[in-house]
Amino acid sequence: MTYNEAQAELEKILASLRSDTFDVDTLAEQTKRAAALLTECRARLTRTEQELAQVLEQLEADTQG
Repeated sequence: MTYNEAQAELEKILASLRSDTFDVDTLAEQTKRAAALLTECRARLTRTEQELAQVLEQLEADTQG
């Protein structure tokens, strides 16, 4: 699953929770799924941030050296 797909699923879950036809019987399941998606999104953002930092450090070293 891509980051954008996970984000879209999170938005779908949120819309479901906000709707007038909210199904309380699936609340725990939807909350667990949302938590898992949030964890994955945060991990992907952290990895991307680290990769960008490395690229920028290398670029800076290349331009100074």
